[in-house]
Amino acid sequence: MAKYASGVEDRRTAVRIQTQRSGKILCGAFAWDCVIRDLSSSGARVQMLSTTAPPGQVQLVDLAAGLAHDATIAWQRDREIGMRIIKTYDLRGLAPAAAGMAKRIWLHSQSEVSAG
Repeated sequence: MAKYASGVEDRRTAVRIQTQRSGKILCGAFAWDCVIRDLSSSGARVQMLSTTAPPGQVQLVDLAAGLAHDATIAWQRDREIGMRIIKTYDLRGLAPAAAGMAKRIWLHSQSEVSAG
């Protein structure tokens, strides 16, 4: 395991890549805008754009990559949230019903990009 400059061990199981991607956090009928700060196959760190915190089980939509991740909230500090990714769906093809809302949001974001 790697150590940070502070001496604290990094307990992550996968390497995270820093990003600045737009995202949405979905839970039931609610959707929150966020910025995905870093991402790996097993987790993500996001910055919320509002002060409202989502509950424990969510779906994170990566609007740039066309992916949706079922996730649980691992920690929260102010507007930053750490998530554990449970399952990932590719929204660029056929998506299962569990990712239906994520796919509609992603498709809408793509139409805005091509129109603008």
